[in-house]
Amino acid sequence: MLQTTECSLCFKDFKNEPEYIPKIMKCGDTFCVKCIKSLIIEDKIICAICKAIITEKIDEMPINKYALKPKKNIFCENCSEGYTNDLNSKKTPRILKCGDTFCTECLEKSRSNNKIICPSCKEESCEEVDKLIINKCVIEEYENEITLNFKYMEEEIDINKLDFKFSVGLMGESLVGKTSILHYFYTGKFEQNLIPTLGVDYHFKFASCKGKTVKIIVWDTAGQERFNSLSAAGLRGVQALLLVFSLAPTGQHEAIKYKEAEGEEKLKIQKEYTLKTFEDVSFWLSQFNTFNKQENKIIFLIGNKCDDTENRIIKLEDAKQFAKDNKLTYFETSAKTGKNIQKVFENLTLKIMEIYSCENRNSISNIILDKKKVKQNKKKKCC
Repeated sequence: MLQTTECSLCFKDFKNEPEYIPKIMKCGDTFCVKCIKSLIIEDKIICAICKAIITEKIDEMPINKYALKPKKNIFCENCSEGYTNDLNSKKTPRILKCGDTFCTECLEKSRSNNKIICPSCKEESCEEVDKLIINKCVIEEYENEITLNFKYMEEEIDINKLDFKFSVGLMGESLVGKTSILHYFYTGKFEQNLIPTLGVDYHFKFASCKGKTVKIIVWDTAGQERFNSLSAAGLRGVQALLLVFSLAPTGQHEAIKYKEAEGEEKLKIQKEYTLKTFEDVSFWLSQFNTFNKQENKIIFLIGNKCDDTENRIIKLEDAKQFAKDNKLTYFETSAKTGKNIQKVFENLTLKIMEIYSCENRNSISNIILDKKKVKQNKKKKCC
C-alpha cells in the first residue's frame, strides 16, 4: 500500500517546497516534483507505477492538496459523506485543477453554465466530471482504513453475537478460477488439483469489521451449467456477486496458439478472445439479474489469473472499460498467489455494511440481524 504522506519513489515527506510538492499525474498517482523530473524521457513523463504517458508539463500538473494534509480523512469536505474506492460511484474522490478533492456527486451539483465550480475556491473547470482525475491518495487511505478495521476470526461465532450475515455468489465460465478463489478465501492457500464444482458449493467465514461481527457465506457455482440456469437460480437470494473471468486462456491449446502467434495474427486472437470473454460475462450478468431481483445487490467484476503475465490476453484498459460501461467495481486477482483475494472480500464486506446500515434494517432479510428476534425464535420449541 502506498503512503499518502510521502512520495512512493523517494520516500520523502511531501512539503510546500519546490522539490517536494505533490503533483498528481493523469493516471491518479502522486509523486514529488523531484521524482517526476527523473521520469522524463524525450519530453514525456512515464509513470513509475502504471507506465502511463503524460505529455503535459510539470507546472501544468495540479498540486494534490490532500497529500499535504497532516491528518487524512476519507470524507468529502463538502458533503461530509464518506468516499469510496468504487470508480463508478457518486462518492469517488476526484481532483480539480486547483488541487482540491471532492466526491463526484458534489462536483456534479456544483455545475453552473456547463462549468464545474470548485466548492472551496470557486475556480471554474470546463472538464466533464467523469474526466477529472481520480485521487488515488484518497482511495489508498480508504483501503488502509479497511485493512485496519478488518480481521478474520478463526472461531465460530454464536448467532446471538453476530451483527451481520450475508451471502456472496461466484459466477463465470468453467476453469476461470471460481473454485480456487473460494478455496483461497476459506483456507488462505492455493490448491493445484481442486475438483470442479458440480451444481453449487459453499464455505463461510467470520470476520470483525469496524467493531461489528460478520458472517460471510460464499456460494460457488458450476460454469458448465450455463444452459439450464441452475447456477443463476441457485444465487437467487445472495446480496452480492463476484463475476469472474480469466485474463489468460483457460485451455492449454489456446495458450500455445496465442504464445506462438505474431503481429496481426496475435492482435486478432487477442481481439477475438476479449470479445468472447465479455460476451460470456454479459451472459452471466444477465442470468444473475434475471433471477436475483434484490434492489441493493452489489456486483464486483473479477479478472482472475493476473499472475500469468506471460499468457495474459485481456488488457487492463479493456477490462476497466467493460466494468465502467456496466457500472461494476473491478478487481484483478490471482488465486495462485492470493493477490487481492482477501482485499475483494474486505471491500465487499464494508460495502454491504455501508449499504445495509441501521436505517435500511428492513430493506433485506439476514443482512442486519435482529438479535431480539433471534432470541425469541430460539426459545420456541417444536410441538
